[in-house]
Amino acid sequence: MKAPKPTAPADAPAGTRQLGGPIEWFSASLQVSGDDLDPDRITRLLARPPDHAQRRGVPLLRADGSTQRIPRFGAWARTLKPHQTDEWDVAQVIRLLFEGLPTEAAVWAEVAALGGIRISLGLDMPDTNRDVHLDPELMRFLGERHAWIWFDIYCDPEDDA
Repeated sequence: MKAPKPTAPADAPAGTRQLGGPIEWFSASLQVSGDDLDPDRITRLLARPPDHAQRRGVPLLRADGSTQRIPRFGAWARTLKPHQTDEWDVAQVIRLLFEGLPTEAAVWAEVAALGGIRISLGLDMPDTNRDVHLDPELMRFLGERHAWIWFDIYCDPEDDA
């Protein structure tokens, strides 16, 4: 059973700030990237289409057909946003990114030989004294998949006055 998300007491006075507890996440993605990465090859290896893919030198287009930008590297990415899941725990969100993907070490070694594997987490600290933790089992899981973790943490300093 999933643990309930920690929240401030319902009877707390208006304006009460909660100290401690988990950092809120707003994006999480599993990314594979490399200079000449072929995202179609990653799709074949992982047996799952990406939410975003790009090839070096192949223009990415806007809805109107104009060029948005020309990538300098290839990439394959699978992304989760909070509206796609009710999961609040960052460690569990990371596990969700790998759901349905191969578990064989040889597959991940081949993916890693083609490009860097990274978990990118967008985190928001609405208050001070928030935390995020990754348990040893998850770190071992990510290590077996040659995955780095990238934390992008935002905080509004005016809230901390």
